[in-house]
Amino acid sequence: MSPNTPDSIECSAVYPTLAVRSVADACNWYVEKLGFTVRFLWGEPPTHGALLLGEACVHFWQGIPQLGENWMYFDINNLDGMYERAKGNGVTISKAPENYPWGMREFNAVDLNGYNIRFGQHLGSQS
Repeated sequence: MSPNTPDSIECSAVYPTLAVRSVADACNWYVEKLGFTVRFLWGEPPTHGALLLGEACVHFWQGIPQLGENWMYFDINNLDGMYERAKGNGVTISKAPENYPWGMREFNAVDLNGYNIRFGQHLGSQS
């Protein structure tokens, strides 16, 4: 290591920030469909916003969605409850809940802007 590199770097959080067509619509969708809460909205109409799911935070900004082979992954404590909520609220489910050999139960969904969302729960921690 160079003398200017610290021996360890800690990070208390990471905030994925996604471009969306409408910050207000994206925030409303996540709140209504998946039970997120609004951390903040900035601007009138909003051009930047942040949502919470427990301690996890995701940001949205006004722009053109950048879609591709990527996803947001949320490690949660009640996967089946989230699946039932999403399904009951008409969220597009792209892969139903399944147990995986790496010790996770997961399902995939797609949000209103076309972003892939994956929810996972550690097997053995079912609520």
